[in-house]
Amino acid sequence: MEKSENNPATDLILDVLRSKDVEIDTLKGKIKALRQATQDFELYKQLATEGAIYVNTFSQDCDGVKVYGSSVYNTIEEYKEGEEAFADSVEGRCSWSIVSKEDVRPQEECGTFGQGWGIN
Repeated sequence: MEKSENNPATDLILDVLRSKDVEIDTLKGKIKALRQATQDFELYKQLATEGAIYVNTFSQDCDGVKVYGSSVYNTIEEYKEGEEAFADSVEGRCSWSIVSKEDVRPQEECGTFGQGWGIN
């Protein structure tokens, strides 16, 4: 934003807007860091209470084929790699849910279901 040539009031408003943009960016950064810290806390808590991080997944591709799965992660690094790989692989609706060991999807419920919608 440039300063106006003749209007000090406009310049003042522009200065206020610039400072508010800086404040907003700072707050966004703090919120992002807080979200990350909260997620990391939940992962550490899961590792401490469950001994591993258990995840149930669901995805539906663009042809309507549904995939149900579950995964177990022994470290936060493994978890983050798995989460990133899952996010890179999905094409449509999906879910990624941290669950307790008792709520892990049974193996017989995991797999690919459906033939798709036959869209060519």
